[in-house]
Amino acid sequence: MSLDPRDALRLALAPNSIAVIGASDNPNKIGGRPLAYLSRFGFKGVVYPINPTRTEVQGMHCFPDLASLPEVPDVVVVAVAGEQAIAAVDECGLAGVAVCIVMSSGFGESDPQGKARELAMAARARSRGMRIVGPNSQGLANFGNGAVPSFSTMFTEVMPADGPVGIISQSGAMSVIPYGLLRARGVGVRHSHATGNDCDVTVCELAIVVAEDPGLKLLLLYLEGIPDPWHLAEAARVARARKLPIVALKSGRSAAGQEAAQSHTGALANEDRTVDAFFAEHGIWRAQSMVDLVDTAQLYLQGWKPRGRRLVAISNSGAVCVLTADAASAADMPLEPLSDSTQGELRAILPGFATTNNPVDITAALLSNSGLFGAILPPIAQDPAADAFLIGIAVAGAGYDVEAFASDAAAFAAATGKPVVVAAPQLSVSDRFKSHGMAVYPTEGEAVRALGQYLSHHELQLQTS
Repeated sequence: MSLDPRDALRLALAPNSIAVIGASDNPNKIGGRPLAYLSRFGFKGVVYPINPTRTEVQGMHCFPDLASLPEVPDVVVVAVAGEQAIAAVDECGLAGVAVCIVMSSGFGESDPQGKARELAMAARARSRGMRIVGPNSQGLANFGNGAVPSFSTMFTEVMPADGPVGIISQSGAMSVIPYGLLRARGVGVRHSHATGNDCDVTVCELAIVVAEDPGLKLLLLYLEGIPDPWHLAEAARVARARKLPIVALKSGRSAAGQEAAQSHTGALANEDRTVDAFFAEHGIWRAQSMVDLVDTAQLYLQGWKPRGRRLVAISNSGAVCVLTADAASAADMPLEPLSDSTQGELRAILPGFATTNNPVDITAALLSNSGLFGAILPPIAQDPAADAFLIGIAVAGAGYDVEAFASDAAAFAAATGKPVVVAAPQLSVSDRFKSHGMAVYPTEGEAVRALGQYLSHHELQLQTS
């Protein structure tokens, strides 16, 4: 099959047929896991197991070789080792396969000889019009259509749910760690792709095609090197055109990290200041850690259109108010005083010992009167000093109407249309707010830090749009 190189990648994410060379009857083996996933996650295309020693694999008819298939498959997974893998890739190229996913290791990540074998294999594939994902790839996973030719164990431990987030990574582990953390937060993930050594298809080029998916609201990248910045620039352009934010975690800041990257995926390090400048120029936010990569995800999915950085904080704890002020200062989010008229309305509602400036401290009076929380939200919603809000419920539970807090907060957020984050350390409390679709964090520091990052990225996107 001769396709435009980009069209081949689109086909890789939505194939009509997938073959697995090295198919195993054991669903916990590298050659067995993709077959199990394609069946389990609802892939509608045709699956061809290939193994010369078996006639049946996982209940499916098994073929002895690629030549014996009734058609040329769109995608072939190579799950055999060493020279067998190279021979299989060459066979796929000669047969006209569009995309080959090479799970085999022992190539550019291992030694110079392995790198030479990898380059030669990629050159032969390219001359025949075939794209290679890998080698040393964990595979691709599109939960929007069930095309999951991957051997990641994570998908057996954490059940997928289609959603608005895409993840692309050179590292197999880093394609699924964010997936697991997001799923634990109740966020659905559509794409989870690991490109491995990037001998042909890179994270950056695959990002172009993934960014075209109209169902995505956030794209996360993990990079150990950026060998093709022109592709990443094009991915950023595609993303900007449809207002899709990209957050990237680029490792290898230190000399030790760069050396580790070279032995992991064979990635060559990029000068760090150059990476920062490149990301900023193209509207990509550079996460500093895995926490930065996943903690803001729920904020990008809310559909907000922020207009500034001024924060108003509301809590039933004076300590939370103080800590929020500290965190807001660190995040460059000023807490401006509420207007005299707003404070007058709040004084008419709250007890005299409450604080009505900003932060607003409801105090422990909330235990005696759960209605105070809902009563103060309408006047605060109208105050001109607020661009965003933090609601900190330090302690609640028995004696508090937590469901009313959550529903009132959700109505407040909908009425203002402005960013609202919640800090609630108690699981029983946070679950109620989450059930109303609110962005919830265990502490005020985490909530403010995530909100600050989200707002900074929004500002960067406006500058580069």
